[in-house]
Amino acid sequence: MSVEDPEARLRETLDSLASTVVPSPDAYARARRQWQRRDRRRRLLMLVLALLIVAVADIVGLWALNSLSEPAPAPLQERIDVVVQP
Repeated sequence: MSVEDPEARLRETLDSLASTVVPSPDAYARARRQWQRRDRRRRLLMLVLALLIVAVADIVGLWALNSLSEPAPAPLQERIDVVVQP
């Protein structure tokens, strides 16, 4: 009974497995397209989020300015008597 080196057996097994693998000719191009699509989607999402934050900040700021610039309520129409002494 002979004991083979486990590393050599593993190397032979992996070599035989690698020889049966057929690489896809467009694997890199497909992976690159997927990466670019994800990158474009991420950038577009960040742009929309930034625009939304700026729009909400503008609306809140304009609302605050408008609410602070309201005129003071008119005084009540009460009769005021002025007494003038000679």
